[in-house]
Amino acid sequence: MTSDRTGAFEAAHAFARARRKADLRTMLAALRRNERKLLSYEDVRRRLHAVEGAAPGLEDVPLDAIVGSVGRYNDFTREFLPRVDADKSRWVGVSLAMTGPTGTPPVELYRIGSAYFVRDGNHRVSVARQLGAPTIQAFVTPVFARVPLSADVDPSDLILLEEHARFLEATGIDELRPGARLNVTVPGQYRRLLEHIEVHRYFMGLDEQRDIGYPEAVGHWYDTVYAPVLASIRASGVLRDFPGRTETDLYLWLSEHRAHLERALGFTLPSETIAETLGAESSPKGERLDPEQRDGVLHEVRSGRPGREAEVTLVGDLLVALPDLELGLPTLEQALLVAAREHARVYALHVAVDAAAAAATEVTALREAALAAAAAAGVALQFAVTRGDPVQALRERAVWVDLAVAPLVIEGAGEECLRPRYQGLLRRFPRPLLAAIGPARPWRRALVAYDGGSRADQALFAGAYLAAKWGAALVVVTVPELTRHAATTLADARAYLERFGVPADYVMRSGPVAESLVAVADERDCDVILMGAYRYSRWLESLLGGVVERTLLAARRPVLVF
Repeated sequence: MTSDRTGAFEAAHAFARARRKADLRTMLAALRRNERKLLSYEDVRRRLHAVEGAAPGLEDVPLDAIVGSVGRYNDFTREFLPRVDADKSRWVGVSLAMTGPTGTPPVELYRIGSAYFVRDGNHRVSVARQLGAPTIQAFVTPVFARVPLSADVDPSDLILLEEHARFLEATGIDELRPGARLNVTVPGQYRRLLEHIEVHRYFMGLDEQRDIGYPEAVGHWYDTVYAPVLASIRASGVLRDFPGRTETDLYLWLSEHRAHLERALGFTLPSETIAETLGAESSPKGERLDPEQRDGVLHEVRSGRPGREAEVTLVGDLLVALPDLELGLPTLEQALLVAAREHARVYALHVAVDAAAAAATEVTALREAALAAAAAAGVALQFAVTRGDPVQALRERAVWVDLAVAPLVIEGAGEECLRPRYQGLLRRFPRPLLAAIGPARPWRRALVAYDGGSRADQALFAGAYLAAKWGAALVVVTVPELTRHAATTLADARAYLERFGVPADYVMRSGPVAESLVAVADERDCDVILMGAYRYSRWLESLLGGVVERTLLAARRPVLVF
């Protein structure tokens, strides 16, 4: 009898401690405004459109995975601390039974995902948690929902979970594409996804001239719109710059950002281009790839696997400056040759001095000629007109492409020089720049000016790529003025190319750098010169005229500057 009284006293004392804890945690949660209450099973089931499954089975359930109750969700905290004094006698009786020789029967629970809800046995769960038990034996009835529910679910999550459930019911995407996981973190986003699908369905109908069934539109949208952007998001690693957000959040953000960019830039950029550019932190394409990644590109191209080399490209988006018909069309022709080989999109830009010039008939003729040339080459092209400073307009748009192409503009009679604006383009440009000089060439033979610097390394990598992917013959030239250790530098270039089985001719030539490079290009009938910029400081390059500028003036062929 004494032991019974002692046990009852200890159980009552334990209840009092649990009540104090409950009050304290409730007060702290109110101050912090982050109270995590027990969930109502019926509320969750209704929101998720969950359906009760098979007969219950007996299992051991982790106590911290029990997050709600059928009827007593207001009587206990999330940790199943008692919140009602009137529960004392019931709680003490359960405690005595659980610690006595007879024990208590298993509780009855519902399971949705990895979260459990008490159907019968709230006090047993409460006592077991206060006793420090890790699990409790329960008859568990599975309840099936299309939306996964985790044990750390919060009441505030239920709005999103309900929207997710409605989205899945409306689209059936979890059945059409079983691996699809479209999760968002902000209410209202699933409605935007439904709008995307409806718009896609509408344009599918226009393209195919028939009524498109909703399931067909959902699957086609996922495969051709959502999945490619998702792949780019993952490849770019841009999600790390958006902590707490999901891939679907970023897809929607990119879609909205693309609309803003279209208004600002005049071009419709694919979402995957935006993701790749953001993920690369606006560095040039060659610089996005570290030496190991560059090696991977060349290994892929040289792998010999059928069809694989066609999938590897360095230029996906190309910007070309079209100042007028005379300069613009030869420049565009060179750009289209590159775009066709790389399966790249081309963005053609004309910069007008004012609104009247932008609307002139010459601009209309330029647009029509550009679109016709692109169609004949089988290349997708967009044409945009803007006003302002040409260099600034190109620079703003260049960060969204992999390569820019501009015509060489020379001034002066006798002592020729680059137009000042063109000098500014070379010295402050964020992407590799192809100076279109003379008639367009197909790049059957490429010359790499190599001095061992980081930008020359990019040029050498691009030359290796052209040789491996395009089948171009390669000539590597070192001029002692470029480097004090010309022989060693040339040997380094040879070792790099031979590592990938890329053949090349190696030439060391003395004399002024630009004249020496152009002389070798003439002798070997090279179609393009690849070179790095700024061997010296930008200030010194500007003062002395610079190797790049002198090469451009003498080249008489396209020059690709990194």
